[in-house]
Amino acid sequence: MELRIISPQESGFVKEIQWNSEEVKKYVLEKTAQYKGLVFTEAEIKDAKEDRAKLRKFKNAFEDERKRIKRLCMDPYNLFEQQIKEPIAIIEETIRLIDVQIKEVEENKKAQKRKDIEELFKSIGFQSFVTLDSIWDSRWLNATVSMSKIEEQMKSRMYQIGEAVYTISQLSEYSFEAMEVYKNTLDLSSAIREGKRLAEIQRRKAEYEAEQRRKEEERKGEAERQKKTAEEMRCTPAGPDKAEDKVLEKEDSQPKQEPKLHIVDFRVKATLEQLGKLKEFLITNKIQYGPVPKEGE
Repeated sequence: MELRIISPQESGFVKEIQWNSEEVKKYVLEKTAQYKGLVFTEAEIKDAKEDRAKLRKFKNAFEDERKRIKRLCMDPYNLFEQQIKEPIAIIEETIRLIDVQIKEVEENKKAQKRKDIEELFKSIGFQSFVTLDSIWDSRWLNATVSMSKIEEQMKSRMYQIGEAVYTISQLSEYSFEAMEVYKNTLDLSSAIREGKRLAEIQRRKAEYEAEQRRKEEERKGEAERQKKTAEEMRCTPAGPDKAEDKVLEKEDSQPKQEPKLHIVDFRVKATLEQLGKLKEFLITNKIQYGPVPKEGE
């Protein structure tokens, strides 16, 4: 089937619009020559306006004729264009229906090939953390890629993964962290880099927690010591303690004139830490201390 134009035939098309072009050009050039470089006087203005009006009228006549000729040429084309749209629309609809069926067949073929690839993946023996999606290559579904080629690529990838796992296992400090990253990415370089980073974070975390435990133990020890000091301050009778007794016994063996002692009762308001320091000061300076006796004692 072919499209044949019955009318007009090629020989019947107007190849040239014939008109008195030379005569018109001559007229226009003569009029242009009259006005080039011309300086109008007051008396010539009226004639110039008349010539301008004639030229405009002549120009409008050209435009009107041009539009008329264009309509004569375009009307048959516009009609032809409108008429041919219907068979074109029918052809496009037919193409669309055929395209839908072709795509459906191709999609079914791809779906079947996907199933074949899944079965092949199961038979290869990949590491337990490897999934088909993690090694998937979209080109495998192309009709030009055979199943034998896919099997070859799968086995090569499996050996590559095995070598990467061995490399990570030889790391001395952060093999666990790197392996966890590699299971998710199957990228050896990024796994080593990220594993090292995670291991460093774990190390700093352990150091921080150890330091916090040490500070907590020191805080508890200091609180216990202050509590003990406060209890001793409340319960110790007047007079020197054992350490002070030893010093006094040594001093008693050497006769000397004893200074006069004065008794002063006073009340202290202080923290446990300050009370401990006060007791330490009294002991260091050999000052006797004890609870204030009640009246009548």
